[in-house]
Amino acid sequence: MSPVKVKVGAIAARALAAASDPDLEHLALLVPRAVRFYFSERDGGRPEWHYPAFLAGKDGFDGAFELPLEQELWEELRAEAERQEVEPENLLQHAAFYYGAARDDGRLTERIVEELQREEAGVEEPG
Repeated sequence: MSPVKVKVGAIAARALAAASDPDLEHLALLVPRAVRFYFSERDGGRPEWHYPAFLAGKDGFDGAFELPLEQELWEELRAEAERQEVEPENLLQHAAFYYGAARDDGRLTERIVEELQREEAGVEEPG
């Protein structure tokens, strides 16, 4: 399947890339990571995982970057957006912010360490 073009607003892109002037190539790598990370946290019970109600109906696409996203990942995002009753593009922005926040509070580093420890112990990843 060919990739789908998605839009990431400038504010979400800066949060995702931790840069004031994000690079398109870097964003193209980070967007799928952010979406996958977002889904990997689905059952974690974090209150901020769900799309925040206060953002409903807001357009965060000023200065948007257009990027490719794998069709399969886009379909999964669309299904989750439907379940949460939000637009898929808005859920994508939320996933970008969610990933940026996880990076900033050290959860990504913790996840990497856990995965390395499992790999060294010869244990397969759960799920």
